[in-house]
Parts: sequence; structure tokens; C-alpha cells
Amino acid sequence: MRYETANPCADCGECKGRERCDIVRRPLRRYDGIRLTADGFDCALPVSIDSHNHCAYGCLYCFADNLESHRETAMNAVGQTPLANVEALFSGGGGKRAALLRKALKYDRRNAGGYPTAVQLGALCEPCDNIELNQGWLLGLIDLAVKYRQPVRMSTKGKLLQLKDYQAALAQAPELFWVAFSLITPDDALLEQIDVKAPNATERLRTMASLTKLGVKTSLRFRPMLPGVSDATPKHPKAYKELIERAAEAGAGSVSLEVAFTPGNATADTRRRWGELARLTGIDYMELYSSFGPKQACNRPSYFWTENIMHAVVEEAHKCGMVVGVSDPVWKQLGDSGCCCGILPDDPVFGNWQEESATNQLLLAKNIGKELGPNDIVPAWANEVPLSDMVNAGVGPLIVYARRHTTWADKLRELWNTPKLERGTLNYFQGALVPTRRDEKGDLYYKYAGLERA
Repeated sequence: MRYETANPCADCGECKGRERCDIVRRPLRRYDGIRLTADGFDCALPVSIDSHNHCAYGCLYCFADNLESHRETAMNAVGQTPLANVEALFSGGGGKRAALLRKALKYDRRNAGGYPTAVQLGALCEPCDNIELNQGWLLGLIDLAVKYRQPVRMSTKGKLLQLKDYQAALAQAPELFWVAFSLITPDDALLEQIDVKAPNATERLRTMASLTKLGVKTSLRFRPMLPGVSDATPKHPKAYKELIERAAEAGAGSVSLEVAFTPGNATADTRRRWGELARLTGIDYMELYSSFGPKQACNRPSYFWTENIMHAVVEEAHKCGMVVGVSDPVWKQLGDSGCCCGILPDDPVFGNWQEESATNQLLLAKNIGKELGPNDIVPAWANEVPLSDMVNAGVGPLIVYARRHTTWADKLRELWNTPKLERGTLNYFQGALVPTRRDEKGDLYYKYAGLERA
């Protein structure tokens, strides 16, 4: 491994001396961390890669730990995605499944620069934590991306990319990498208690600045925004403004926004973690979010409740010259790009993202008055993907049969054509898109109505 230290775990310091990172010492097992994202309804980057099935940070609001199937796979040994599988995907091998992933990545429809769609790295698990520090997996991934000219959009809270080994690897082709730093407050003292073992805001922004200097594109992943944390804290009365300004100074060209949601099916550990958040901030988020309406898989607030923070963050980002991408299903109309990561379509390397997503189509409906039908949000590759490859829909013979005999395209059409569903188009966007007609096939069409700021 190409490390600048002989004993990285002992010298890391990211646990702040509280404990040894025993998780990184567990035996590794094989893990399949390459997949199509189940957020494909409104996501423009359909293929995700996770290096490992576990994260060493333990953030209190972690949404990945709320996914039962993911949590169960991570409870014992740490799993690692074989780099051979990644190379097979990038190189044209890997069989039928890899061929389908390459179709989603537009390997047959590269842009003018010859680049396919970027892969997401770190969608569920942190790629730059102490597990990586002891394994060096990311160094191999960077080499493969450079070898096959595959753009990578990485999400991280780590400071590992300041190390000279990683900087040297990225310097081979910095234009291929876009690093989004997840940050929810500039308050270092508070963040160290919420993102328990992760670097604080100052360290993340220092890492961002070092990558910007190297020529790597960087952005702020301002999500999940939490009241009492992201809007204002006792020591940072304009926390959101300060964070955006500091990110812009560090070189971030865009910001991606989402207001926090709480899990509808909370385990004992989930309740413990959110209870600790309540103790730190004085806000009982679980109780607060339960007041917003009927229980959902992801309890989200009304757009009336989030309008001020969303507009304020967008206004500050624009003042700093940053592109805005809205990951939150609500207030997507405030975004500058149909890619919620904040990637513009004319970016010469990263602009070849998937246009058949509800986010992009909503903005098109807003900007040019386009009427939208299901064909606008169903990519061609979705017709070849069984639902079982995308989501964990429960148990029972009828559900198992449906997952095996229903495609992802079928699921996307169901969401589009059934307004009463929790994640149906009408409810998901809280009325920003409204039905206009249903054709002879039963397909619904929508127009943009937008959300009025009260």
C-alpha cells in the first residue's frame, strides 16, 4: 500500500483518542458494493459504488443505518468490494449485469469529450474513513478511474484526501474527480458530537481547499439540514451563511441541499441516536416530525415549514457564485440543475448525466412549460432491471413474486401514474407538479405548478 505512515491507525487521530478503531481490524469478506441506485426516480447519477459495507464514523442521523438490509450486512465482518469487479465494469467485462450498468452510465453515448456518466462513490458508506486508511482501496479505485477515463463523483466527510499518497493519485487526472463534502454546520464543537468520529468542519473545509488547489472539482453537500444545527447555533447565529461562505472560499463550485427527514420505522438504536441529537440541540426531532402528518417511511416536513431555510440557503449560494442542486423532493424548483448534485449539463467531464429523472424533468417543465409523461422519467435501461435489484420491498410470496416479475421501469411508471402513493409524483413533490390528463393507456401527464412561498 502507498502510505506515508507505517502505522496509519495509530497515527490517524480521527477518533480523537477515545477508542481504537477495532472495526478496521475485523476480517474482510467479499461485498458487492456496485449497484443501481434506488433513488433513481429523481437521481441523475444512476450507478453507485461503495468500497465497504461499513462506516467507522457513526454519525447520529446516519440514514444508511436506517436501512435494515444494509445494517444487517454490516454487523459482523467488514465487507470490501473487489477492485477486480470495478475494473470489469470500467473495462467492458463482467457479464450481463456489468453491461447493464454500463448502459446506465452511457458507455454507448459518451459526451463530446468521450466521457460516460459519472459513478457515485460513497452513496451509503464513507470512502475516506479509518477503514480506508487501513485498506488503501480508494488508491486502487483512483488508478482504475484514470486508466479507463471514468469520472467519479465522491461523497465524503473525511480528511484522508489531504495525505500525499491520495493527492499524488488524484493528480494523475484531477479533472476526473468531483468531491462533495457532506457538512451540516460550521460549528466544530457541535459537529464533533453529532458526526461522532468524523473530522470537524474546519478539517473538511481544509481538505476541500487542498483538492481545489490540486484541480479537483469540489462542492458542498449541505444535507441533512437540521434545525438548531444548520440554520443557527448559539455560537454561530448565521450558521448556514457562514458555512456556504467558507465552502466557497475553499473552492466549492456548487451546493446540494436537503432538509433532514426522520425514519418512520425506528429501531431501538435509531431512537437512541436521535435521542442523543435531541439532548445536544434541545429539539426532539422524532416528536417534531411526527407532527407533520401521517407516518411515512421517511417523515418529511411540509414545504411551508422548510421554505425559509431553503430560500435563504439558495440566496446565499447564489451570492457566492455557486450552482444550486436540490436533492430534497421539495423546492426542487429552486435548483439550477436537473442533477441534484449541482452538476450543470454543459460540464465537459461530468455533464453527461441521466436526463430521464423527475428532478430534471420538473425543471424542464418549469423553464419551458413542457408537459411531462412517464416516458420522460423512465430511462431505457430500467426496462431490463428487475425490481429485486433495486429495492427491498419486504417479504411474503406475493411480494417476492412481484419483485421478480416487475421491472424498475414498471415501478417508476407506478409512482408516476398513482398520485395517492406516498412517493407518487403528486405527493412526493407536494404539489409542484399537478396532473393534467390521462391518456388512453392510463398514463398520467403533469404540468409544473410550483410551490408558492408563503
